[in-house]
Amino acid sequence: MSESLYRHGPQICRTCFSGSASEVRIGDWRLTNNPGYYGSSSPEILILGFSKGANQNRAAEHGHFDIIAFADARHRLQHVLQVLRVMPQERSIDQVMTAKERQFGVASLVRCSFSKLKDGVWKTSGDVIPSAFKDPQTMAVIRCCASQHLGELPPTLKLVILLGTDDRYIESARALVGSLHRDCAEVNSVAFRAGGALWVHATHPSPGNGHFNAWVSGPATSKSGQKRELALQAIRSIEWCR
Repeated sequence: MSESLYRHGPQICRTCFSGSASEVRIGDWRLTNNPGYYGSSSPEILILGFSKGANQNRAAEHGHFDIIAFADARHRLQHVLQVLRVMPQERSIDQVMTAKERQFGVASLVRCSFSKLKDGVWKTSGDVIPSAFKDPQTMAVIRCCASQHLGELPPTLKLVILLGTDDRYIESARALVGSLHRDCAEVNSVAFRAGGALWVHATHPSPGNGHFNAWVSGPATSKSGQKRELALQAIRSIEWCR
């Protein structure tokens, strides 16, 4: 595994781009070259979004690297991690997004930014994730990026938190990771093991996620509550969480 894949800071990757182009068009899709990684170079816990959203892209244009990841949604991400009982109350989510971090790593399944043209506007949310897995051209990008960054995991890694609990995303992500790791095995409907780590789906912290509150605090009998409880059940199987 290349150490540069898990080194805090902007990354250089031109695999999907020609010449000096900073963007590539794929039908109604646009891929912007802005890969990066946050946190520990030897993470125990890896947090993965799908790709950079609109708020993060705006932050990337105007601010220091350490403020980009989960811009405007960090407090919600911290809430998710606390619900999962992997982050103590006294810890700061901002610390996680720096080179000083020792436990967490933060990135995305597609480390560059995917957006889809809808009604003349480039969108990074809504049906972007499930539709990206249906298009053969965008799926090729997803598979290429995942193979490069997730095909060989850090030996320290014990838990991967995949942000997004849509059933279609859970199914697609598990199939993708299963194509990279032969040891992929289901734990429950929101969790599986692969590459020596436990992979668990949790709600996405985006302000536009209408299921956020139901996942973090809804009754265990609700659909979102059941997914939360299954995630917690899976995480309790990790030795250091007992």
